[in-house]
Formats: sequence, C-alpha cells, structure tokens
Amino acid sequence: MTRLRGRAVVRTGLLGAGVGLTVALLLRAVIRQSTVELTTASQFWLLVLLVAGCATAGLALEAVRQLQESNPDPAYRHQRGRSQRHD
Repeated sequence: MTRLRGRAVVRTGLLGAGVGLTVALLLRAVIRQSTVELTTASQFWLLVLLVAGCATAGLALEAVRQLQESNPDPAYRHQRGRSQRHD
C-alpha cells in the first residue's frame, strides 16, 4: 500500500498558494493601473480563487508525483527527455 508523505504535499500546496497570491497581487496592480473598474468584493474573490486554485494544483501535482514514484510499473519510471531507441 502506498503512503503519501503529507508534509511534502502540504508544503507544495503552500508553495502553490504563494505563487497564486503573487499572481493575484500582480493582476490586482495591473487592474488598478487600467481603466477597468472592479468592486472590492470582485477583487477579493479573484484573489481567493487564484490562491485556492494554485494551492489545489500544487497539492495535486505533489500527490500524483509521489504516487508515480511509488508505482512498481516500469512505464512510470522511463527517462523523460531522452529518446530510447530499440534497434
């Protein structure tokens, strides 16, 4: 049975949330400098959705990486970026 390393998953989720927060704040600065008018509530929910989405993506990526790493099937362990020629 495969056991996920929870701390690594949570750490990657927090990293994703940090990236989402950075993108959201950058987008907020761009919106403030443009002629687009958004309400404060809309800006808040945009920030929440970006942070939550990036955090979820980080959690999912780390969980899938760990599951692939622990899978005994050799198809998951092939070298990426190198073409394997069988003559």
